[in-house]
Amino acid sequence: MIPSRPEASTPLADWMSALDDAWPLATLTLPGSHDTCAYTVDDPLVRTQRAPLDAQLAHGVRLLDIRCRHRCDTFDIHHGGIALGMSFDDVLADCTRFLDAHPRECIVMSVKDEWPAHACTRGFEATFDAHCARHPRLRWHAGGALPALGAVRGAVVLLRRFRSRRPLGIDLTAWPDNATFTIDHPDAAFVIQDEYRVPVAGSINYKWRVIDALLTGMPSPESGRWAINFCSGTGMGANPSVVARGDGRVQGIQARLAERLRELRGPCGAVLLDFCDDDDWALVRALVECNEHVREPGGSRRLSGY
Repeated sequence: MIPSRPEASTPLADWMSALDDAWPLATLTLPGSHDTCAYTVDDPLVRTQRAPLDAQLAHGVRLLDIRCRHRCDTFDIHHGGIALGMSFDDVLADCTRFLDAHPRECIVMSVKDEWPAHACTRGFEATFDAHCARHPRLRWHAGGALPALGAVRGAVVLLRRFRSRRPLGIDLTAWPDNATFTIDHPDAAFVIQDEYRVPVAGSINYKWRVIDALLTGMPSPESGRWAINFCSGTGMGANPSVVARGDGRVQGIQARLAERLRELRGPCGAVLLDFCDDDDWALVRALVECNEHVREPGGSRRLSGY
C-alpha cells in the first residue's frame, strides 16, 4: 500500500483553484500520466494506465501525454505502433467537458507524432488544426513562453512534439530518445528525464536513481526552468506494471516515489506516472500536496476525492 497524505475538503478536480494566479507553471508540481490513453488494451507491454482520461482529469492529473498517428488525415491515438481505439477528437472532447465544468483548472498536453503517417493528403500540423477547429470551446495556450497559471486557467497548454512550419505551442521537438536532457528556448527552458528503457526488474534501481536525481536536484524557481520527470519504464523483462509496482523481489517506482515525497518540501516539477489511479490515486494526491507553497492566502490545504 502506498502511504498517502490525509484527505479533507478540496476536491482533486479543483485543486488548482486554490493556487495563486501569479505563479509560473514551471514552479508548480503537476501530476501527469505517461501514455495517458494506454488503458484500452490488455497487452502488458502496452498498457500503462487503468483509469480513463475523464477520470484522470477528475482526480487531479494535469499533464497529459498524447501520442498520435496521422492516418487518413486524422489522428488515431497510439502507443508506439499499437492503435488504442481512440481518436484525438475523443481526447479533445474529454478536455472540453472537464474545463467547462472546472474553469479555474488548466491542462498541459504533450502532443507527439508517434508513428509514421499513412494515406494522408496534408501535414501533421494541418490535421492538428482541423481537430482543434472541431472543438471551438476548447481554448489553447499556443504561445512559446512558459505561462503563469492565471493566464491559462480554463485552457490547454500545448507542449509540441511534432514539426510545425509556424510558431505553435512550446517546441519540444528536440526531444532525444531514452535520455535526461535540457531544451532551451529564450522564453521556455526545460530539464527532462525520460529514460524509459528498463530491460529487466533489476534495472528498476537505475530508473529510480535518474528519477530521484531530478527530484532532489530541482532547478531553482528563479531559473525559470521546468523539470519534467517520467516515472515510466518498460522492457521485455520488466513491463510497465512491474516497473511501477515491483515484482515481489525488487521494489517498484511507485513505492519509492511515495516515500521520497514524504521527505521533500517544495515543488517537484511535472511528474508523469504509470497506473496513476493505484491506491486511490495516492501518488497524485501526494504530488498535489507539494503545491502548498503557492496557495492563495486562506486557500485550502487538504484534498478529497472528487
